[in-house]
Amino acid sequence: MEITVLVCPECGYLAIPPKYGCSKCPSDQLVEKKLQGAGSIYSYTTIRVAGGKYASQLPYTVALVELDEGLRVTARLEGDQASIGQRVKLNRVEESIYWFK
Repeated sequence: MEITVLVCPECGYLAIPPKYGCSKCPSDQLVEKKLQGAGSIYSYTTIRVAGGKYASQLPYTVALVELDEGLRVTARLEGDQASIGQRVKLNRVEESIYWFK
């Protein structure tokens, strides 16, 4: 599955939408680009206390995934095994949440 990001044609800065201008240079022209959605776990934590609709999902793992193209995204992990450097792939996007496995 691919992940849609925004790229600055001036400096190559990558960002998750919505974004209306580049954070690295004065350009206000960002264009959509598809990335493969593969990367590795940069950092993670297991959530054991949550309220609202997330309480029924406890415990769950939230990870900072560094995509192969260099962009880092916050994501939920499927399964209960996680380690720094572990390879993961985007599985789906639900309610603006990236799910990797």
